[in-house]
Amino acid sequence: MEVKKTQILIAFEGIDGAGKYTVLSSVRAWLKSLGYRVECSSEPNGESSPLGKHIRAILKGELPMPEPLEMQRLYVLDRAQDIACLINPFLRQGGVYLIERFAFSTIAYGMCEGIPLEKLVALHTEVMGDSMRWPDLTVILDLSGREAVQRIAAGRDHFEYFEKEEKLETIRQNYLAIAAHPRFKDATVVIDGAPSPEEVFKKTKEALVARF
Repeated sequence: MEVKKTQILIAFEGIDGAGKYTVLSSVRAWLKSLGYRVECSSEPNGESSPLGKHIRAILKGELPMPEPLEMQRLYVLDRAQDIACLINPFLRQGGVYLIERFAFSTIAYGMCEGIPLEKLVALHTEVMGDSMRWPDLTVILDLSGREAVQRIAAGRDHFEYFEKEEKLETIRQNYLAIAAHPRFKDATVVIDGAPSPEEVFKKTKEALVARF
């Protein structure tokens, strides 16, 4: 099969438990079956990135939580590394890069801590300047805070810093506000994350076909 050349970055966003990795995996398999080069990763990268490991340790309560803006700065610094070392090198060779969590996570979760949306957007420019690469499309999987907590509890025996129903519901509303923001609405699609994984993938695939 001929390899199809393109340069597309797609981010999958949503609160914890929304099913981001599940639909990303389905999209990856589908795109590969169509002949595209596909790579994927997650943020923060707790396996290969020292900064990602540091962030993971904070979220698990193994290290003290920094001030809200400094915590989000850690995420942006980790993102800068992903863009420079993973995303851009891959896209220059032609392909589709899928990432679980990206800039919208910093914005939505930072807003939950009282940081204004515009300040969180500006933080990316402050850290990366013109090297910041915004996704060609961000897919937000929308799920209620209550259902997210139920899914998390069914999947593991502990909750991380943000994984409380009220907090997750606030972050959900932040995601929806970002999706409607004039700067981002044309490159964002919101998919209902409550149905079965098969139905969520079907709706996501339809959105990707319509967009690309």
